[in-house]
Amino acid sequence: MIDRLVVIAEARYTRLVLVGLLFLSLQTTIFNEMRPFGVCLQVMLLLAASSGLAKGSQTGAMAGFIVGLLYDMVLTTPMGLCAAVFGIVGYLAGYVHTFVHESTWWSRMLAALGVSAIGMFLLPVAFTITGAEGVLTPHVFVVVITVAIFNAALSLPAEWLCNWAIRDEATMR
Repeated sequence: MIDRLVVIAEARYTRLVLVGLLFLSLQTTIFNEMRPFGVCLQVMLLLAASSGLAKGSQTGAMAGFIVGLLYDMVLTTPMGLCAAVFGIVGYLAGYVHTFVHESTWWSRMLAALGVSAIGMFLLPVAFTITGAEGVLTPHVFVVVITVAIFNAALSLPAEWLCNWAIRDEATMR
């Protein structure tokens, strides 16, 4: 019985859920109140993008979906909407990163900036498709730019954290 619990605790997606819960608590407390330019900064989107940058497109898509599902559980939006968008962001982060021959710190930051901007534009589009009104306004561009710059600035430490959380079990030993 204890062996099974240890195996579950050592699983990489279990670590991701725990890190996601930490980011979710930051998202719903500190970053919900701290609003530069009237924009709620999205650290959950940062976690999804950093997962893709750290481990590639397939793992990034799965990690983005898990992080988005955690975020969906505290929002009043349709369940799975953020999960789908964050899954796309995680996939794109890993996919865009494959075009770089030798990655540098600034290429990772640029990738995080780009996929965060795409994600923050896709989110109101997805809300509009599901029937929300008044979400797709010109203020979206301010939100996209602010969140993208913030996520790019914090992408390197977040990527390091995701690299730790989603590492393979074989490399742990």
